[in-house]
Amino acid sequence: MADAFVAIADDATAASWNPAGLTQLERPELSIVGSYNGIFEECSADFHDEVDSKHHDDNLDLNYLSAVYPLPFLVLNRNVCLSLNYQRKYDFSRKFRLRYNTASATTGGTPANSFLTMAFEQEGGLSTITPAVACEITRRISVGLSLNLWRSSLLSDNSWTQTTQSNRIAFFGPATFISSSREREEYSDLSGENLTAGILWNLTNRWSLGARYDSAFTGEADYHRIGNTLKVSLPSVAFPSASLTAGSEIRRETRHIRLPDSVAVGAAFRVNDRLTLSLDVTRTDWNDFYVRDAEGIRRSLVDFSNLEDPWTRPHFDPTYTVRLGAEYIFIPKRRDEELNTLWTLRAGLFYDEEPATGKASPREFRLLDDTGSGEPDKFYGLALGCGLLTHQRVNLDAAYQLRCGDGVNSDFIRGMTGFSERVLQHRFLLSTVIYF
Repeated sequence: MADAFVAIADDATAASWNPAGLTQLERPELSIVGSYNGIFEECSADFHDEVDSKHHDDNLDLNYLSAVYPLPFLVLNRNVCLSLNYQRKYDFSRKFRLRYNTASATTGGTPANSFLTMAFEQEGGLSTITPAVACEITRRISVGLSLNLWRSSLLSDNSWTQTTQSNRIAFFGPATFISSSREREEYSDLSGENLTAGILWNLTNRWSLGARYDSAFTGEADYHRIGNTLKVSLPSVAFPSASLTAGSEIRRETRHIRLPDSVAVGAAFRVNDRLTLSLDVTRTDWNDFYVRDAEGIRRSLVDFSNLEDPWTRPHFDPTYTVRLGAEYIFIPKRRDEELNTLWTLRAGLFYDEEPATGKASPREFRLLDDTGSGEPDKFYGLALGCGLLTHQRVNLDAAYQLRCGDGVNSDFIRGMTGFSERVLQHRFLLSTVIYF
């Protein structure tokens, strides 16, 4: 349903979408979700045809695992439900290889040319262990609360690494310079806590309204960086003797990762017993999204700009996501027909934004009044899915999401003028729920 679920939240994943929806569950259940994620990127840059390239990366992971237990007794004459969940929140898998060439002249007229090849690979992700509780306030209004424990576990080590390999050959008049560098950065064992609070109001038998708030939090991670460089200058008329220098740098420290809060509201309309429509809107402010190193310097995790410097500190417009989904249940026409199987079809459309400076120009040349518009990157997508309930005991679901954006991710390669990407993302999910 394109994730338009805040005002429905009628299964175990409600702990993430809207924990208040857990009160709708009548029986204990176990659920597990697996996902495949594939990303296809087409890179380009103004006046640099050599940057044009296509890249692909994919991965399989355990997306969700949960156990739900509705209390078999009333608490103050109201239903109460408990759940324990594991969720893969972020996946950082990405890799590409780029070439970038420049040509210029110094003030003395000496020509300068540089040819750079860069390879980048990133892997890892972040997950949470989440206990949740929900209770009815009235027969039509429920509230819920989830505690997201960002911790390493047997299912996830809550870590990620990124490796950058750069090889450059530069010509400065008759002189030739060759350099090579390799940098590996690792963030490990990120830990922290935040809350997800939700409310669900069954306004009428047909209309329901929902809202969710995810609190901001600061997580702590061990940071380890290893950098190696090698530089060679070849003999020439200007530089008659060759030289070779090599260097290595190791850095270990504790860093803090700040993730912003977000709020989502949704409405669902039950057209009839078979058809339900749902609409969600989510807002996130990414100005509170950064990493802080051991010296206390904060850098934006959107474009890595220094947030302590008022001359280069950017402002990012808040992002909005709009999701529209539909669900159709093939209920038998005869009421006395035995429900050994029950099929469901789902579909949805969505508009999604990602934070960006909104301007692809080198950071070192930006002035206070030239920090980019902060306009988010725009993505669009669709979703299709189906479900099968057998003997009212086992539910099987499959879903596919397509997400695409054009002219996006200009902040991804810092210092490359006019860089942007065309992105195509595929996501397949397969899940099962067992009712007891």
